[in-house]
Amino acid sequence: MPSRPGAETGPHGPVRVTLVLDVAAVGGAETVLRNTFGHLDPHRVVTDVVCLREAGPLADDFRAVTDGVTTLPRGGRFDRAGLGRIPRLAAHFRRRRTDVVVVSHHHRAALTLARIAAVLAGARSVVAAHDMDLTRVGSRVLPRYVVETLFLSSGLALLAPSQGRYLHDEEGVGASWRSRAREYVVPNGIPAPEPVPPGRRAEVRAELGVADDDVVVLMVARLSRQKAHDVMFDAIAWADRPNLRLVVVGDGKRREELEALVAERGLEKAVTFLGLRRDVPRLLAGGDVFALSSVHEGVPISVIEAMTAGLPVVATDVGALRDQVTEGVDGFLVPSGDAEGLAERLARLADDPALRAELGRRAQERARAEFTVENTAAAFTEMVESVARR
Repeated sequence: MPSRPGAETGPHGPVRVTLVLDVAAVGGAETVLRNTFGHLDPHRVVTDVVCLREAGPLADDFRAVTDGVTTLPRGGRFDRAGLGRIPRLAAHFRRRRTDVVVVSHHHRAALTLARIAAVLAGARSVVAAHDMDLTRVGSRVLPRYVVETLFLSSGLALLAPSQGRYLHDEEGVGASWRSRAREYVVPNGIPAPEPVPPGRRAEVRAELGVADDDVVVLMVARLSRQKAHDVMFDAIAWADRPNLRLVVVGDGKRREELEALVAERGLEKAVTFLGLRRDVPRLLAGGDVFALSSVHEGVPISVIEAMTAGLPVVATDVGALRDQVTEGVDGFLVPSGDAEGLAERLARLADDPALRAELGRRAQERARAEFTVENTAAAFTEMVESVARR
């Protein structure tokens, strides 16, 4: 049956989904949603996007795969809390005949305003969580007020079962009727990469200035404390392999601090900073190992990209990484902050080309079977159809 009078859902038409963001920023969660929307069957799900602050740099990408991007900024100087957007959002949902409103946990304005507007418009809402393990750094994925009002939403979208366990054990989800919503697993996935042309590996390695026998460790991560680059620098130093080269891809507020740290530790020849790059899949073709030393994560897209490219992964055992990487099968996991553990695994892979190749082959097979955008789109479709039916 339709979710409300006039809506076309289930057998009567596609489910109408509105994604509400603070801003369409260039981030992992936003990129996954954009790619997912581009792979939905329009006979089953149609989408649009609302931005509460400004459209943002990813707006055109969303326009290419949805019915449009609408911006609803604050109503004026008297609307300091932004509450004036609630009736405007509700009107948009009614006009759009929205069945399901999707909000992401780190878009705080959307997380509050869009769920209230959905109730007023007779639509249902889904909260999508994209991180975990934040309590170890004194923070939370879901603010307490969101947990205590989860009953207002019809669904909680998770990246992996382990994320659900974390939210229950550490953040109080499910502790009372107020903090419960039906849970759905919508795993991260990426589009199939373009075939690697002949000569690409040599081309990238020449650009990086590395020798044929160098072992290139790629680390694709924002330069923030969450990613703990200093731990990776310690690991490179302790591994004590002259042919081990760390290539850091990404930018952020810690750039100068981290470059100074590399100089202080005498690692200038071992560590290269590339800054923000839009050609990560191309760079992966020139690498041998992918590494990550984060303090907390969700399901990192960078790890999926690396595995799809056939690189073994050496990472800290945080977030849902153990749902992506199996110890000793397609990579290695060590406790957060364990620079010596990272060093031992990196040294082992540097010394054993056959092991690198075998783990990389298994990583690629797993990623291409499990972590595809088609799988993400299928799980997303099942979730919103279930929510609309309910």
